[in-house]
Amino acid sequence: MEWFYRLPGVAALDSAESFFIFFAVPYDADLLRRRQLLVLLTFRQRLAACIPLRNGLEQQTDADWQRARRLLAESYQQSVADAATAGDGR
Repeated sequence: MEWFYRLPGVAALDSAESFFIFFAVPYDADLLRRRQLLVLLTFRQRLAACIPLRNGLEQQTDADWQRARRLLAESYQQSVADAATAGDGR
């Protein structure tokens, strides 16, 4: 996960909403407020499991930012799907 912490600006993120704004991931504010712990837990698990493969042609910081953005979006989408299945996805 150390690749994630090397991204400029990540250390300043202090809320679930700040992660979504930073990574430009669309979200429903009400749903995120209700499920933020689950989303961030899933995001952290995905970050921990991710071992980035380096391609010499891609710029490392941009590739890592895109990777983190994708993992956050996937974590959110999983939470939205789980909420809908549980009948909590208004």
